[in-house]
Amino acid sequence: MKQRDQTSIFFHWISALPLSWLTYSLSKRLLIVLCSYILGISGLWFFFPRSHDGGSMFLPIVGICWLFRYRGILIGLILNGIAFQLTYIFLLRGMLPDQAFVMGALIGFGISLGLGLVICWLRTTIELLEASRQHTLALQQERLQALQAERQLVLAYEQQRKINELKEQILQHVNHELRTPLTVLGGSLELLDVHFDHLNETERTQALARALISYKELVSLMNQGLDVATTGTFPVAHCQRISVQQVVQEVLFHLDPRNVEAYMIHVQINTEIMAWADPQYLQRVLQNLLNNIFKYVPEQTAVQIEAVQPTPSSPVCLSVQDAGPGIPPEELPHIFEKLVRLKRDVTGPIRGTGLGLCICKHLVETMGGQIWAESSGRVGEGSRFCINLPPPTIEDAPLP
Repeated sequence: MKQRDQTSIFFHWISALPLSWLTYSLSKRLLIVLCSYILGISGLWFFFPRSHDGGSMFLPIVGICWLFRYRGILIGLILNGIAFQLTYIFLLRGMLPDQAFVMGALIGFGISLGLGLVICWLRTTIELLEASRQHTLALQQERLQALQAERQLVLAYEQQRKINELKEQILQHVNHELRTPLTVLGGSLELLDVHFDHLNETERTQALARALISYKELVSLMNQGLDVATTGTFPVAHCQRISVQQVVQEVLFHLDPRNVEAYMIHVQINTEIMAWADPQYLQRVLQNLLNNIFKYVPEQTAVQIEAVQPTPSSPVCLSVQDAGPGIPPEELPHIFEKLVRLKRDVTGPIRGTGLGLCICKHLVETMGGQIWAESSGRVGEGSRFCINLPPPTIEDAPLP
């Protein structure tokens, strides 16, 4: 197999050798012509006495016509005539009658002329084919460049479309996320404005504290929204050792009291359960889950919030269980995707963006955790959203 490949390479080199001459410099082409004349005259000297045939002089005419085309015909015929005449005078005189020499010279001249024309035609044809091939290659290159430019435009358009979609999602996200702190802030300020004189010092302090906390949360959400708009991702979570019960209580404290009172919310979380998480991210996740319950689950429904941690080094499983209509099993795998809403909610009176659960997923994963949903789809059995959070990694870190 190897010998066959070597033979094929050798024959390819032989066939490509005359074509490679076309790209040689002038000095190299003249050297090839000189060598062809040396071979031609040597053949004339050695073979002419026996055969009375000057066919070896066709070699230089072929070479010079191949290398210099039509202008090489005249030059070659003149050089051939001079070479043949000198060879006859100095080497071949007396070996044949002068009349035979003249006839042979005329016949050789005619054959050389015809052969030169054929060689020049072949050379011209090959050049035309090569030019056509180069033109085709240039067109293909231009076409590839055009396709590449078109592909780049498509990619740029797709990237711009994603950026626009991201901007739209950010606007929807801001609209979705800012409602709760704005409501708390507005309610607290309205309470202070309308009932300031009727509130005691403790109530005023609590209302002001709620307003300040909501203000800080709004600033944080806006900054994170700008980060998302700039990088296309959620900011890095600032995880710390937190008390899960304390975070849940803070979330319930900042929710609209009317919503909290409209449901039977039961919290079953041991005070010793600690997790490694970003408290603001976890609060936003719980707020989204509870706001979804307030939107889609009928009032006076039981809501169970519990956390389980078998050992202090085990992950924390925080779950929010309701007894509402549940989620159809076929739609369950898609509820954490962007802009996805349940079919029954799309046609229902309750409006939504389809970003809440997607935001929850990103926030939980940014903290190094996992989130999933469980539901049988049967009315009354509701849905259970579970959040797995890493255990504390710094035992002596201060509590938030």
